[in-house]
Amino acid sequence: SAEEADEGTDENVESGVDVVLNHRLAETYAFGDKKSYTAYLKDYMKKLVEKLNETSPDQVDTFKSKMNTVMKELLGRFKELQFFTGESMDIDGMIALLEYRDIDGDSVPVLMFFKHGLIEEKF
Repeated sequence: SAEEADEGTDENVESGVDVVLNHRLAETYAFGDKKSYTAYLKDYMKKLVEKLNETSPDQVDTFKSKMNTVMKELLGRFKELQFFTGESMDIDGMIALLEYRDIDGDSVPVLMFFKHGLIEEKF
């Protein structure tokens, strides 16, 4: 009967954060401590500054000053963060950050990216 069919669960169903699942992001455990994440961030920020110098040199100073603040905030919440890479598992690229925030009494997943590290696509 239809009731019996509803009692089972589909073994192929995967649950999780939609953006992570839809873009096949993979959690990475490359950063065991703040020191290793800080080293990654500094290296990645250098790459972004080089790219900004080519594409938007007028934004470099603002980016640098804001990133120092953002780095301090992220390191202060380091233990609450989860780190995700693309399917390639290339940690030389951008690492997406996921944290759960209390919003109106609900624990809501928030996925964060550095906007200067994204490539805009127009449809």
